[in-house]
Amino acid sequence: MFFHASIQWLAIVNVFILCGLLLTQKSKAGPLINTDDVSITTAQHCQLESTYSYNKDRTWSYQVVPACNLTQNLEVSLGYHSSKDIDQIHGFSAQAKSILKPMDNDWGVASSLLLSRDDVLHHGGDLDWFFNVPVSFQLLDHRLALDTNVGYQYADERLLRWGVASTYNVSERVGLTFETYNQDRQAPFFQTAVQYSLIPNILTLEASFGDRLHRLKQHWFGLGISYTPSS
Repeated sequence: MFFHASIQWLAIVNVFILCGLLLTQKSKAGPLINTDDVSITTAQHCQLESTYSYNKDRTWSYQVVPACNLTQNLEVSLGYHSSKDIDQIHGFSAQAKSILKPMDNDWGVASSLLLSRDDVLHHGGDLDWFFNVPVSFQLLDHRLALDTNVGYQYADERLLRWGVASTYNVSERVGLTFETYNQDRQAPFFQTAVQYSLIPNILTLEASFGDRLHRLKQHWFGLGISYTPSS
């Protein structure tokens, strides 16, 4: 039920945007977007992403994730995350990602495996893992990017996870993303994000607003930065 409701909501938003905006080219989703795309960091290059989120209940969280492409088709990232709430969670993660089908004929497939471990109130937790399959599409002469994810989460709550995100470039520097996804067995989340490229393909800032599709609101605000050195 919640899955169908969120897909309907996203479809309505997409129709509105397609009718109301003049789009120029595809824009990659930003660091605050949960739905992954098929792309990886350029071979022999690295990227740094960092995010900060502030929730309605005055709790906050942040993460820092550097990633490098060590070969032609293997991106490895190591991340640190922390949250200030009742549980006071912090921990580390490691992810390996590879492209299974490049974006030929305007669609592609990738796969990734994420390992993570949280420290809750200074008591070590179990090692969790999440296997994900991103599928990306380029539509309208590359003016529209549609990213979809299906994956399996092995943790305290074993879960089939999904995500759908649509990304547009409003201009050469400004991008707009709409996303819906699940993280547990309750109602799914949605968020909107705006990306602004200070230095094209190198330094991008992002701001987002999100909520849960439920009568009990859990909205939050997020700020993110993505830095990809040119050499």
